[in-house]
Amino acid sequence: MSRSSELLKLPGVVSAALFSRKGFLEELEGALTETEAAEMASLCADINLNVELGSRLLGRLANQTGWDCQGWVTFGPDVSLVTVGDSTCMVKVGEASFNQVVKAMTGSAAG
Repeated sequence: MSRSSELLKLPGVVSAALFSRKGFLEELEGALTETEAAEMASLCADINLNVELGSRLLGRLANQTGWDCQGWVTFGPDVSLVTVGDSTCMVKVGEASFNQVVKAMTGSAAG
C-alpha cells in the first residue's frame, strides 16, 4: 500500500500526496484533482526550500548547529496543510489530530 493511502486512513485527512524535491507530484490520494495536487506539490517543494534556508540562517544567528526543519503546517479556518519531508496532507481542522498526522508522516518518511 502506498504512503499516501496509509495517510488517507487517518481521521480528518482528506488528501495526501508525495512530491519530489523539484516539486513534481509523485503520488496522490484523496479529494484533489491532479492539477490541484500538482500545483500543491510545487508550492510545498518551494516552501520546504525556504523553510530549510530559514533554519540554516537561524542556526548561524544562534551560532549553533542542529537547526533543522522537518516540516511545517499552514492553518486554514476549515482545512490545514501539514507537510513533512516529501509528503503533504490536507486535513479537516476539527476532525484531525495534528500530533497523530505528524507522527504518521514522520514515521513513513523515515521508513
